[in-house]
Amino acid sequence: MSARPWYREPMLALVWGLPLAAVVAGIATLVIAVRTSGEGDARVRRVAQTQTADLAPDLAAARLDLAATATLDAEGVVRVELDAAQPGVDTLLLSLRHGTDPRRDRLVTLSRLAGSEYAGLLPGPLAAGAYNAELAPADDAWRLVGRLEDGAVRVALAAAVAD
Repeated sequence: MSARPWYREPMLALVWGLPLAAVVAGIATLVIAVRTSGEGDARVRRVAQTQTADLAPDLAAARLDLAATATLDAEGVVRVELDAAQPGVDTLLLSLRHGTDPRRDRLVTLSRLAGSEYAGLLPGPLAAGAYNAELAPADDAWRLVGRLEDGAVRVALAAAVAD
């Protein structure tokens, strides 16, 4: 029986390989955390390991009994129809936040067409993946939310909380 040299021992791959893989994965996690640390929603506050969000716009939408449907067409036109007329609101903002990549987020300014119908132009195509949709007036008096699934062209928007 011939003895193998120490560097050809298969057990050496486990002894050195697994800890080395853990170190590389830890460094990769640290790099990802540092690159994305400043991103997030400005309406969310973190205090003493507790995360709180401003729910006033959601409660206002629930009190007004608002709901809407947003539809996207192939040319990038976004149409929104509110279930209840909102007098005095001529412009709405539709925010489409990509589920995993903030660089793919889109913001659409919607102008009133007639009654409770609004339309605007998408500033570029939507990437693959699901989007979290948020509809609100410019003053953030109320907010409707929904989820646009990958490949879908229609999303139902409703208040995030019940009144």
